[in-house]
Amino acid sequence: YDQDKANNSVSYGSIFIYKRFVNADQTYNLPVAEYTGRPEFANDFYEQCRRLLEWYNCKALYENQNTGLKQYFQTRHCLELLHVQPNIVKSISPNSKVERGYGIHMSKQIKDELEIKVRDWLKEETSPGILQLTKIYSIPLLKELISYNSDGNFDRFISFSLTILQ
Repeated sequence: YDQDKANNSVSYGSIFIYKRFVNADQTYNLPVAEYTGRPEFANDFYEQCRRLLEWYNCKALYENQNTGLKQYFQTRHCLELLHVQPNIVKSISPNSKVERGYGIHMSKQIKDELEIKVRDWLKEETSPGILQLTKIYSIPLLKELISYNSDGNFDRFISFSLTILQ
């Protein structure tokens, strides 16, 4: 979110940190950190994101129609913590003229693709009979995944799906 206060909004800021493969002796390919909330000031949320990204030495793929996060990172000289716009945007929305450098814009086509990617990730087997979804320890995320529909406000789902896309 970009506004400090939005009396008519139930939106939260949400970020997930995902651990990829490091070596076979460690856990990998799972979400390892989450922050979802709506502090009084948007900059407080952005700072929490910055700290998580620095702590875990990773980058965030964010919804770039909300410009506050990029502006906050730019003023703190840490744009390298933001993921550049992925090439997959052009294959999902070939007629899109959106080019913002960092992040991804949320269109119907992109949201549909995110839904497919999350579904496929959840159903992927990590070993015989064990699905990826067993690696999710966030109860609120699991509840959002269960109740998800394309018309509702599901901030954790969108954040998690961007993590999977990245």
